[in-house]
Amino acid sequence: MFRKILVPLDGSQLSQRALEPILELASRTGAEVLLVRAPVSDTFGFASSEARQASLRNEVQTYLDMLRQSNEQAGLTIRTQLIEGDAAGAIVDVALQEHADLISMSTHGYSGLTRWVLGSVTEKVLRTASCPVWVVHTARTPRKILITLDGSALSETALEPGLALAQSLGAEVALLRTVPHVTVDGKLDEHERGLSRRFQEDLIDEAREYIYTRSISCARAGLKIKPEVRIGAPADCILEYVETYDIDLIVMATHGRTGLKRWVYGSVTAKMLRSANCSLLVIRPADADLK
Repeated sequence: MFRKILVPLDGSQLSQRALEPILELASRTGAEVLLVRAPVSDTFGFASSEARQASLRNEVQTYLDMLRQSNEQAGLTIRTQLIEGDAAGAIVDVALQEHADLISMSTHGYSGLTRWVLGSVTEKVLRTASCPVWVVHTARTPRKILITLDGSALSETALEPGLALAQSLGAEVALLRTVPHVTVDGKLDEHERGLSRRFQEDLIDEAREYIYTRSISCARAGLKIKPEVRIGAPADCILEYVETYDIDLIVMATHGRTGLKRWVYGSVTAKMLRSANCSLLVIRPADADLK
């Protein structure tokens, strides 16, 4: 599924950690890796001479070439490209032009006057990229992957990329669905005694049947899939599961519509980006898949 992977860099060690798990994935799948970087002055719009611009481009190209050469290995194809203009827009444009299947980037770069603030760039790419975006929190290759589902067709678009990644890396997979907590002796019980308890049980039974059915339908050779159901707020349940089971990567679907057509799963995705102590693979389906 992942045939071409785009890795944006800003020259920092933090940005380069996005490359490490990608190299292992590419070596296992034969995917092509494209490394891109923008000249620092273009990132901040500082005026400079033509000679200085040429020097900066040479520096960036040298950096990319050195990174490519240091990571070359048999069966692995790595290309480099210098990008110009607005970083986020250029990344998304290159991904489209190159038909990239995946973008892998860190949440932020390094500090200082010459930094590329990759945090804001990552956020913009997440809102507009048409392919999955792997937001790397740690350089370790995922061995435990959590795919979150809410019962909708949109959330299920995370299944194929998540399972493909797990199968390629030999990782374990958990499918998680949450159900809301129903208050016992609340308003439901004012109408009928015990109604809240039965309603909670029905929600749990439905979620278990759903997640078990999905785990069976997703079965693949050599892939271990564990169905899970938790009671509570989605974000809190996901974060607790990540911490309890030492999850390396969360896979979830979202879309960036705003206004009346607000984000589906967007607030949960945003909380994962801020709070989860692991990497995140965000799937933003094509608009046609959302109708």
